[in-house]
Amino acid sequence: MPASCHFIPTTNHPFPSERNIPLPPIMQDHKANPRLPRSVQALYFNPLRRTPTHGIPVANLQLRSFSVRNLEFMADFALRAAYYLNLPARGPVALPKITQRWTVPRDTFIFKKSQENWERVTCRRLIQIQDGHPDVVRRWLQFVKRHCWYGVGMKADVFEWEDENVVQRMDASGEVERLALEKVDWELFGRRKGLEGVDEVGKALGERGFAVTTTAGAKADAPAQPTVQ
Repeated sequence: MPASCHFIPTTNHPFPSERNIPLPPIMQDHKANPRLPRSVQALYFNPLRRTPTHGIPVANLQLRSFSVRNLEFMADFALRAAYYLNLPARGPVALPKITQRWTVPRDTFIFKKSQENWERVTCRRLIQIQDGHPDVVRRWLQFVKRHCWYGVGMKADVFEWEDENVVQRMDASGEVERLALEKVDWELFGRRKGLEGVDEVGKALGERGFAVTTTAGAKADAPAQPTVQ
């Protein structure tokens, strides 16, 4: 058996186009203009959106930044995340800019008239989520906060909706808390009146919570009442 063996092809297998085999129109277009993956193609288009059913707002996300480029990137990311979580989103809506100016003297004494002006402009965008479940909206906010782009601040206003029986449920929960508080032993939480005499002081020191315990863990006798001289 030889030490090395080389495979020599006897026939060539050219492409179908080289053998004059007609290709389908879809493959011909793909060969002329190769298509990118759909995940990459989606980056060149606007974010997809879900159609709201009732149009009830459940959350408002406000994005702030000094850089318009970072702000637009984060708004686009938040809209794409809302689409894949099946949340109807509207926006981003450009809010009025916040302009802050400061005047600082360049020097003191006779050079005080030489001043310098500084300005800081904060750009804002608003994204509104509609008809979303509270748990899904909370998950969306956590995901956007975790992957927040640098130089971008966020502020979210979440709205919760209740039915007509919310008052009855609040009364029932309040009654449960009241019954729980009645079972608490309030004797150890403080005095209900002032200790006016020596006898009352000795009695208070002998009650539970003030009694002296020995090293073995057994409860010792109550201290003797002080005597008045």
